Amino acid sequence: MFFGTFNHAIDAKGRTSLPVKFREALAAAGEPRIVLMQYPHWRAVQALPQSVWNELVKKVMDASPLDARTQRSVLKFVSSAHEVDLDANGRVLVPPALREWAGLQKDVVWVGMGRTIHLYDKAAYEAQVAEEIPSDQVVDFFGKV
Repeated sequence: MFFGTFNHAIDAKGRTSLPVKFREALAAAGEPRIVLMQYPHWRAVQALPQSVWNELVKKVMDASPLDARTQRSVLKFVSSAHEVDLDANGRVLVPPALREWAGLQKDVVWVGMGRTIHLYDKAAYEAQVAEEIPSDQVVDFFGKV
């Protein structure tokens, strides 16, 4: 599980450090790499551990090639995926197309989202967090399951 918010920088080549807490969680789970892809709900890069990516791939492979809604999502988001390894310094190289999608500039924010991680441009993250959630759309994680 990934939790927490971490401010980092991204260099001109598109390299940014994955937070130590996230690297440690990946190592503890025996996850050798992550997969980066467009996040479908807003302009961010979603980072998936290899095992979560493998689950997604199975669902994509089981989907009907005649289901237009599914295929549109595959085309738009799943096709943007890139498997990336961490370098010796714990950095990942974010491909140019994903940097452009998320508008990643100099300051970026890594956000733990449970099973996945999001990478935002700092200004976009701040705008997203500042948005109010209507009370009827707030999920009560502490209520009965």
